[in-house]
Amino acid sequence: MLLFLTIFGACSTTKEVEDDVQDELADFRSWVSTTTADVANRTEEDWEQARQDFRMRTQELDQKQNEFSEDIKQDYQELKQEFIDTDEMYTRSHQEAKKAEWEHNLLGRWADLASINETNVQEAYVAFMENVRAKHQSWTDQEWEMAEMVMNTLNEHKKEINGDIPTDTEVKIKALQLEFHTLETAADVTD
Repeated sequence: MLLFLTIFGACSTTKEVEDDVQDELADFRSWVSTTTADVANRTEEDWEQARQDFRMRTQELDQKQNEFSEDIKQDYQELKQEFIDTDEMYTRSHQEAKKAEWEHNLLGRWADLASINETNVQEAYVAFMENVRAKHQSWTDQEWEMAEMVMNTLNEHKKEINGDIPTDTEVKIKALQLEFHTLETAADVTD
């Protein structure tokens, strides 16, 4: 009889633990679903809070994984991946929007890269550097990263230009590129 009560008690405890895990996973599933539902309309601050909530929730659940069955582990990993994929999508979309804004601010009329060809590519670099010189004094590291992304986009477009860019134009562009990197390096040193 004592053996029966011990086995029954152990089974009952295991069932309670499994039910608790199922409840926690259902709560996490609901949170992931709600959090990722309308991600395009979220502010950066709101999404950063969602990231913090995700880290806290997964930290707690990660510590309990030894209590998970294989099916629950797989379900949990899929839910985590769903949030991670949504986070990457959010980051990419916001970065692209910021990049377009930065291209407009730093390139001005040259933000439409299709308008840049071998005869006016130097003008695009000059416009870029004039704006960098005027604005760079108060830039943060993130702002320098955005400016560098614009420079890289301009550099990539220059490589794609059909036709020969005159050597003197290439030399002047190299000088402007060097100036940009010098300003960027100086900002790193002063930080």
